[in-house]
Amino acid sequence: MLFLFIPFQAKTQVTVTGNVANEKGEPLGYVTVLEKGTGNGTPTDDQGNFRLTVASSQSVLLFSFVGYADLEIPVGTQTNIRAVLSSAVNELDDVVIVGYGTQKKLTNTGAQASMAGKLLVESPAANISNSLVGRLPGLFASQASGEPGNDQSTLRIRGVGTFNGSQEPLVLVDGIQVDNYNNLDPNEIENITILKDASSTAVYGIRGANGVLLITTKRGKAGPARVSYTFNQATNTFTDLRAQMNSYDYANSFNQALKNDAYISGANYTPRYSQADLDKYKSGEDPIFFPSVNWYDVMLKKTSAQQQHNLSVNGGTDKVRYAISTGYFNQEGLFNNTNLSPGYDANIRFKRFNFRSNLNFNISKRFKAALDVSSQNEFRTGNALNTQTVIDNIARANPTVSPGIVDGKLIQLSTAGGNPLGSLYQAGYQREFRNFLNGSFRLDYDLEDFVKGLSTHAIVSYQNFNSQRFLNSKPTSTVINYIPLRNTDGSVVFLPQTDDAAYSFSESIGKNRRVTAELALDYRRKIGKNHNVSALLLYNQLKSIDPNYTFLVPNGYQSYVGRATYDFQGRYLAEINIAYNGTENFAPGNRFGLFPAYSLGWVASEESFFPKNDFLTLLKFRGSYGEVGNDQIGSGFLTSNNRFLYRPTAWTFTGGSRFGEVGSSYNVLAGSREGRGSNADLTWERAVKTNLGIEMTFWKKNITLNVDLFEETRDNILANPQTVSSVIGVAIPPQNLGKMQNRGYEFDFTLNNNIGALNYQIKANYSFARNEILFQDEVNRAYPYQFRTGNRFGQYFGLINEGFFNTWDEVNDASRPVYGWQNNKIQPGDIRYKDVNGDGKVNFDDEVPIGFSQVPEKTFGLSMVLQFKGFSASVLFQGVDNVSVNYTRRYTQAFYDANPASAVEYLINSWTPERYAAGLPIVFPRFSLGTNGGAPNNYQSSDFFTVDASYIRLKNAELGYTFSGSRLKKVGFSSIRVFVNGNNLVTWSNLFPGVDPESPPTATNFEPYPLVRTINTGINVNF
Repeated sequence: MLFLFIPFQAKTQVTVTGNVANEKGEPLGYVTVLEKGTGNGTPTDDQGNFRLTVASSQSVLLFSFVGYADLEIPVGTQTNIRAVLSSAVNELDDVVIVGYGTQKKLTNTGAQASMAGKLLVESPAANISNSLVGRLPGLFASQASGEPGNDQSTLRIRGVGTFNGSQEPLVLVDGIQVDNYNNLDPNEIENITILKDASSTAVYGIRGANGVLLITTKRGKAGPARVSYTFNQATNTFTDLRAQMNSYDYANSFNQALKNDAYISGANYTPRYSQADLDKYKSGEDPIFFPSVNWYDVMLKKTSAQQQHNLSVNGGTDKVRYAISTGYFNQEGLFNNTNLSPGYDANIRFKRFNFRSNLNFNISKRFKAALDVSSQNEFRTGNALNTQTVIDNIARANPTVSPGIVDGKLIQLSTAGGNPLGSLYQAGYQREFRNFLNGSFRLDYDLEDFVKGLSTHAIVSYQNFNSQRFLNSKPTSTVINYIPLRNTDGSVVFLPQTDDAAYSFSESIGKNRRVTAELALDYRRKIGKNHNVSALLLYNQLKSIDPNYTFLVPNGYQSYVGRATYDFQGRYLAEINIAYNGTENFAPGNRFGLFPAYSLGWVASEESFFPKNDFLTLLKFRGSYGEVGNDQIGSGFLTSNNRFLYRPTAWTFTGGSRFGEVGSSYNVLAGSREGRGSNADLTWERAVKTNLGIEMTFWKKNITLNVDLFEETRDNILANPQTVSSVIGVAIPPQNLGKMQNRGYEFDFTLNNNIGALNYQIKANYSFARNEILFQDEVNRAYPYQFRTGNRFGQYFGLINEGFFNTWDEVNDASRPVYGWQNNKIQPGDIRYKDVNGDGKVNFDDEVPIGFSQVPEKTFGLSMVLQFKGFSASVLFQGVDNVSVNYTRRYTQAFYDANPASAVEYLINSWTPERYAAGLPIVFPRFSLGTNGGAPNNYQSSDFFTVDASYIRLKNAELGYTFSGSRLKKVGFSSIRVFVNGNNLVTWSNLFPGVDPESPPTATNFEPYPLVRTINTGINVNF
């Protein structure tokens, strides 16, 4: 089929050679040189030289290159042509992508940021969101896990605007809403744009409050078929892992904890580990019964492999253009010892196959069509237990609990278990297949013959998702556990704890689909010499069908969109955007809403009085104000009982009356109670947004600087009333009573320049966004400083630490406050807290705001690119500030669980009388058995363990070289590029070893799969 679109090359009549350069005389490589009106063409080499045979001397050469204005040159009698391309940067004809279309960059009044798709392939990340980190101002991204197939980043545009509803931005690929964009092949993407203010997002109405992410895929360009193949081979390692105590330190510290806790419990101190035990752990003489196992080494490999392939073909004629791409991605996890069960590999493996075909047809001068088809197939295999549980089991296992694997057997020292290797096998083996199929068909017709400047388009899109999961498991585990016994002669035998059993089999499926339809009229016209106007009228309809939706009711949207723009001489700018849309999730009469936005702009540098100079070449001011909405007003809105809250819930049956005689006629008459009340006035969140921006270019357009100030006030946030008496006896329905404010600023700086043949670029962006909860019907607090209202969303609260109690004199000081834990049995080594309210007690009434939240208020990125002839190099640094993390218990507490948990190595710096007397560094409070023991005082929420999580990361670096020239062309190659790059390379932070600053706090008994560092080598071949 592909060959049908590849143009036939007729015999030549005239051969033309030449060179292409920019305005500075520097050669431009890879410029497309096309014989106009045909598919005959060639790219220039890295020195700008080209050679092309054309039909005749009447032919016209068309030169085109990204960032430069197209140039046409008639061949005539010339056989050697010198072409000079003019930069199109910041020119009037430059366009930016906006909602439902494009606009001229100079006259656009919205707040947007964009990046070229080619930047994505500089990062060997597994998905799109991880490649966006640090690239765009206003985009907050955080990667919480490195698990294959589940390592996507959480994205926030300009921070957080709600404390209950969805915070996710709306994502569209080629104008179609998608739920999963991370499985796109980065080689398919042409551009990514984020829309941030109301002027940009109002056209999406109740879907636009959290910002919009627009992804545009590559389309065919007229010319001969350009075939490109890229191969990447990468190695993954964990960025950082915590180190655990060895068995001797662990056992010795455990005895110290027992001794400390005996003071609180009043019990006699009896060490768990005798001196003989300690000696055996220290010497390692009995590795089976007195093991010292580093479970991170046993269960996690040092490296794993990752591969990526992509083959693309791009080209066409003036009638048909095509862009076809196929891709394959393969990544394996870092679990070790995963083959203890024959035919069963417990390691995680993720594979993805991508296909995309974008076809454009010029049916006539005014009638065009586009057909896009794409598919993503994902395959996940490995152990079936939740990965976070497996990682937690590694962190939990102490070094004495088991020798691990002996003679190929999984060993437990007691029937209580504890060997974390078992968690890789206990839940069985899973295989999951997921398919995403997407297709869209678009028709465009130019109505110029009827109304000058008028055009129309229609789109129909279909998306289909299917998944299938197979599970093979056994009643207890897929491997048999053994317990060692020592015979009288000193030999050791291993007794199996269960009999082997056959595998069971289960299957589950998932599916959903979505249909989108769109019809629009678009008007663009220049009236006279000074007036430019445009208008858009659009209808959009979307319906999603998913068996997981509550009550099996499909989710749908209807939108009526209007936009009008005006500019006078490209100097005075005005724009109005409006959307009227709705959804079935609210009561009849409340389903539709109107969302208007207004914006103005002034390009001061276009004024006659503005001095023409090479220092400040563009000065543009813009401002916007408008409303957008968010209909996803609760957690799991479409799949939970938060859906259709305007309807009363059914009566529920609970408890009941018992009658009759036990053993003969005993019966229960079920009782009933009224369910949650209804709220017929329920509606979407409403966000009122204001934005002020300034755009500037300096130094002959080599420097650009954009600065934005923004503010958002969101109301109608869904919340449960807290100040209603419980004597009502019925669950009060949630109400749109919450209110929140989010404000901040951002800037984006770019420098492009050269020193001779060395071209360089420096880009920097910085964003600040601070939110505040204005109202949430909060219950009364004992003290004003404890109200959550008036603080940021997710603000940590806790006690203020004042160091340690180091002596009994300090503990027994009569002026010491009474502590509300441990029955006031404080001892040296405990944390001293501030009595904030001065009542002579330290308790929960002394908790105050501490640190920030886990969502950073400041984020920044700095990238640098160097190009010298065929060499290229780039680096990207990114970081965050004004962010806090609350350490989980695995990082701060030893011996926590009933089967005593492990202890992190750095806890050896805990308070002991000996360390204090010797003046050694003391970082942690005294040892205890955690909150299962006698020291809850030391592990209250406080600023001792809620700490600064700001960091700077060398996110990405790349070094490459491009080979090109006539020698390659003789063997059929246009160019060959070899490169090496890396991701998550180096991180600077003040957190404990093994703690990644991007990993958020997890629920009890869950630990995140650590982030991975990727070192990649690759080759790109163009034919």
